[in-house]
Amino acid sequence: MEIKTHIGLIMAWRIIIISGIISLVYACSYSEKKISHLSGVVPSEHTLLAITPDVSIKVIGDSLNKSYPQLRTGKAFPITGILCVDSKAYRFMGGDSLRISPLAPLSEDTIGWTGKYSFLYPGKGWEQGKYNDSLWSGGNGAFGSAKGYYYPVHTLWGVENIYVRRHVNVDNKDVLKDHKVYVRYVCDDRIKLFCNGEYLLGEETVLSRTGCYRLTDGTVAQIVNGDNVLAAYCRNTGGPALLDFGLYIENKTYADAEPATLKKMNVQATQTQFIFQCGEVELQIDFVSPSLSEKWDMTGWPVGFISYQVCTESGKHTVEILFDVDTEWMFGKRKIDSWAEQDWRFVKSDSLYLAMTADETTFSCMDGHAVLSQKLYVGNGEDRNSGVLLVGYEEGQVLQYDGEVLSPLWNSGGTREVKELMKSVGNRYKELKAECALLDSRWNSKAFQAGNKAFAERMLPAYRNFVSSHRFMSFSGNKLFCLGDTLGNVREAYKSFPVLLSFHRTDWMRGLLDPIFEYCEDIHWSKKYPPYDIGLYPVASKQVKLEDCAVEAAANMLMMTTAVVEAEQDFSYADIHWGQLCLWASYLEERMKNMIFPSVGLLEHDDERVKCVLGLMAYRKLIQLKGSL
Repeated sequence: MEIKTHIGLIMAWRIIIISGIISLVYACSYSEKKISHLSGVVPSEHTLLAITPDVSIKVIGDSLNKSYPQLRTGKAFPITGILCVDSKAYRFMGGDSLRISPLAPLSEDTIGWTGKYSFLYPGKGWEQGKYNDSLWSGGNGAFGSAKGYYYPVHTLWGVENIYVRRHVNVDNKDVLKDHKVYVRYVCDDRIKLFCNGEYLLGEETVLSRTGCYRLTDGTVAQIVNGDNVLAAYCRNTGGPALLDFGLYIENKTYADAEPATLKKMNVQATQTQFIFQCGEVELQIDFVSPSLSEKWDMTGWPVGFISYQVCTESGKHTVEILFDVDTEWMFGKRKIDSWAEQDWRFVKSDSLYLAMTADETTFSCMDGHAVLSQKLYVGNGEDRNSGVLLVGYEEGQVLQYDGEVLSPLWNSGGTREVKELMKSVGNRYKELKAECALLDSRWNSKAFQAGNKAFAERMLPAYRNFVSSHRFMSFSGNKLFCLGDTLGNVREAYKSFPVLLSFHRTDWMRGLLDPIFEYCEDIHWSKKYPPYDIGLYPVASKQVKLEDCAVEAAANMLMMTTAVVEAEQDFSYADIHWGQLCLWASYLEERMKNMIFPSVGLLEHDDERVKCVLGLMAYRKLIQLKGSL
């Protein structure tokens, strides 16, 4: 009786899931209705430009001209946008400290810094400037649990707590006068910060991995000529450990820029639109990710663009648009290459490319900043009050899968260059923008048919987030592999399926599963269940996660394969991998026989018993589909 009760709960839970999938499929197949305009969507956080996993730019809410956009790692993408109207500057992108310079830079902004550290509690007053730390260990920042982590760690930290003192020498404190001073930090997980013994912020308020905290005027006044001490306590509550911190000062290059007034923000599947008021001029900024196009050869293009257009009702104005990117902050390098090619002005620093039309565009490079500016003429034709900034990125590493080097889908022949791709995008950016607008209209309509505005605000940005976090690789046999930073991660693939199903991207759904099937069907894999993952970018070699999570992996693979077959109404995909599917189902059935169901308590959705039931029911559905399709 108890077993039946809990099986009943599992069945009820599955019915709810199946009902949701049916409604999702119904929404995807629903005949399109003409809509006059897109319903507004403003999520709390979303990807602005989906370029590559290393450089995909996201924004928090409507903060485009309140703070810098960010990369996926949480590191700021230091781009500033200024519109000058009749010589008056308006900031439409970037924070109020538009350019900040390091007094004591973070590890990622330099080759590392020297500090004193202790893993044991050093006693009262350890954070004070005059504390004697001569007996502490010396090491280079940043501090972390593993070298080779996504962040440049120089000193290993493998225990729960760490105390670090960083000595900062100030030659002339007068340079700080009338400037904002910031402490920037990167931590995992909890941090407390001090400056010359004064408490700045603590673990009860720090929830993010990265942050920038402005020092109060009183704290800045206590900074002295000579030796000053930044002190940090960090606690690792589990998983990787990381600590880095440094001191920065405001650079007043654009101090007179007034924040533009945001009039409208709208987020759709492929692009985000902002409309700002800059005096008598209205500025429309569109962030467009052409890689979200449904065209096969455009998938995963490492190029996005920012289109801009100004309009006014009161005659002509002298208008200039300016983009400033701090390449030294991003890459720790001051070298910037610039050249004109086929009517385009290119700028390159490390692997980042920027480009604007060469006509009426000027370029300058100062203090590690690349500055592109362009004159716009309002009121003399459509093409004279608009333009585009192209953003491209070239990943330096190549993906190795089972001894084979995989090329990105956009460069499967290995001969294409990012700059050539950028010119192709730039020469037809209006055409690409129009195509993206048609897609946005269709997906916006379907999202609102499937649910309410809250549903659309989750679904539409999630589509772009998926593209921004995956690499689309070309495998032998003209197969497409979709791979995140952790290659072939079954759990992450399972989480992505509802979004891809909503957008009917069964090609990307198969692209998530194919690397795992290929791995399992190799002679080196002999287990009765699939791996949780198949490696860490850029090498597919062995499972990274220590626990197998065998039941979850097997059940998820069966359910995801069933979703592909049902969505395509074609059994051929499951038929190709039928041997593996049967093996995983047998493994789940064997595990079910050894399970004991409790007499009290509800089962969680990720409970192994629930996963077994759902996986076996998906297998049963596959058998039915095998006969009918």
